Parts: sequence; C-alpha cells; structure tokens
Amino acid sequence: MMDSTVAPSFQWSSLSIGLLVPFVSLVILLGMIGNTLVVIVLWQQQRRSQRITGSYFLINLAIADIFASANLIFMLSTIINRGEWIFGEHVCKLNGFLTVLLGSTSLLTLCAISINRYFKIVEGGKYNRIYTISNTLRILAVTWLVPFVLSIAPIFGWSAHEYQVGKCVCHFLFSRNISYTITFALIIVIAPFSIILFCYLKIYKIIKSHGVIMENLRRSQPSVNVEDVRIATTLFTVIIVFIICYIPASVVNIVQMVQPGFNIPHWLDMLSFLLVVSNHANNPLIYNALNRSFRQAFKEVLRLQPREDSHGTSESGAKCTGPRSVQSGGGTMGRSPTNPCYQHSSSSHGSCEKHAPENIDDVDSLEKNAPVCVCQHKSSSC
Repeated sequence: MMDSTVAPSFQWSSLSIGLLVPFVSLVILLGMIGNTLVVIVLWQQQRRSQRITGSYFLINLAIADIFASANLIFMLSTIINRGEWIFGEHVCKLNGFLTVLLGSTSLLTLCAISINRYFKIVEGGKYNRIYTISNTLRILAVTWLVPFVLSIAPIFGWSAHEYQVGKCVCHFLFSRNISYTITFALIIVIAPFSIILFCYLKIYKIIKSHGVIMENLRRSQPSVNVEDVRIATTLFTVIIVFIICYIPASVVNIVQMVQPGFNIPHWLDMLSFLLVVSNHANNPLIYNALNRSFRQAFKEVLRLQPREDSHGTSESGAKCTGPRSVQSGGGTMGRSPTNPCYQHSSSSHGSCEKHAPENIDDVDSLEKNAPVCVCQHKSSSC
C-alpha cells in the first residue's frame, strides 16, 4: 500500500465497504448519465438558437462533472481493495492531476456563471457586448487553463500528488508545500468565492429593490418576463449546494495543513470527501427538481415523451405557433431546458392551443413582447 499520513493503521470492514461501494457507484452512474443528458439537451438547443452564450457555461460545468465522475472509478476500485492502491505511482499522479483539474474547473465555471448573471441582471446594457461567442469561449478556456497549470505543477515538483488512504484517491497534501497550497487556495478557492459572493449580493440588491415594481408590473401586465431573476435564483442554488459539499473537506484540509501530525479520523476524512464527490451528480438533479421543462427535455431525449414536430404539433395534437411568455402566478412562463429556472405552463380544463416558438429560447433570450396562451375556454389554464 502506498504511504499516507492519514490514519495509516485503519482496517477496512465489510460493512464500510458494503456502504461505500454502492454510494460511489451511484455517484458515478448519476454523474455520467445525468450530465450527459444535460449536455445533449443544451447542445440540441445550441443548434436551434442564435443566442447560446449562456448555455455554454452549463455545458462546460456538465462536461467537467462527467470526467470527474469517470475519474471516481479509481476511488471505487481502491475501496473494493480495502483501501489499497493497486494502480502504481504513475496512475496515482494521473488520478491526482484529474481530481484537482476537474474540481477546480467546476469551481471556476461556477464563478464564471456568477459573473455572467451579474452582467445580465445588474449591468444589462453591457451584456451583449461582453458575452459574444468568442469572448465566452475565451472565458471557458481560462476555466480549464488555470486549473491545468495548478494541477500539473505537483507532477513537476511543486508539491506532489500522493495517495491518501483517508480519501482513497491521490491528491496533493496541503501540508506538503505551503507555497503551493497558499497559491492554490488564493486562485481556486478564495478569489472565486469572493467574486461569487460579490456578484450575488449585487444581484440580491437588484432583485430586492425591484421586487415591488415587478409585482406591480405582473398585476398590470401579465406577460412581464422575469426569467433572469429565476435563472440567478436556480444557479445560486447550484452554487450553495456546491459550497455545502466542499465546506467539510475544506475544514479537514485546513487542519491537515496547520497540524500535519494530526491524524484525521478515517470516517470523518472519508465522509467529507464523499460530500465532495457527490457534487458531481448534484446539478442534473437540481435542474430536474427546479425546472419542469428540463424534465420534459430529459424525457424527450430518453424517448419517454412525444416530441413536437417542426410545425409545433406534438403527437398529442397540441399546436405551438407563436412565442411563449411569462406570467405571474399559475400562468404561462417562457420555458426552455437550457434555462434551469423556467417554470412551465399546464393545462387542467378544456382544450387550448399553446402558442410557442418553434425553437426553444436559450438561457439568455428575452421575448418581451411575447403573446400569451390563447385558450378556447375561459376556464382553461394554459
């Protein structure tokens, strides 16, 4: 077994293996399948829409989580082997490189999403000028390039990726090289979280200050579009879940850095890291839980639900011919699987024609003059 400074005398039990193997296997499957569905849904939308810059960030996040989930196969194999790393030193370095790269890319992407929402809601006049496709691709390149440099540095001697039996993965030890740890913490943790906090505080102030105005507008004009606020709210949920998953592991890492000789209890080290890896499967579940249209898009991809033809008529006969709008209360709202915050209209009485665009709007599109649903019966809820 490769050396570790964390609980080296720990003996694996059949119970711990029996609990961990199904959990890690589930995270791998959900992370790979769920995020692949997210990419397919968003990519299909990208092919239909001319304004897809906002969707790129969600695609980038999903791709990072797909590879991160696949990288957990090393962890799963090590758990099955009762904590013994059997893949050798070179694969250990590869595993450490991928673990740091993909985790850091996810965090920087969430930071980029926060900045994107900030300019969309707070500095709306600058949004279209800044978020061109070329600029968006440059931003996404940074979310991979910076983590690449920091994750490959330990392979060339600045810190080192080492096997940690408490986590069953290879990763750099926070106490091994303080200068690297501080640099990593500043660039990948402190700076992104500070930016995220700043952006969402500004967004919250805008939402709060315009709350009364928005409510009054909804009463007087049912088709007022509130998608940007809803986008920010759901993506903020994604970020909060991410932070919650990372806090325990961060505390463990800080203790290891401040007190290198202190042996973290194995169960605590493993539990905190399981929260980290579970984050790779969280986002598809959040999108599915908060966005009815995303659920429908998943079903269409899996062929569990009829999809609309090019004329806007589904197999059930509902016709969609015009742009969709946003209404307050139980009314119709613009919907798109690329927007994890859209709500969806429903029909409960009578029959109605659902007027909607042939192509679903992307995460950034705003149809301010969209007509509302036209129903054949006044009691019908479209």
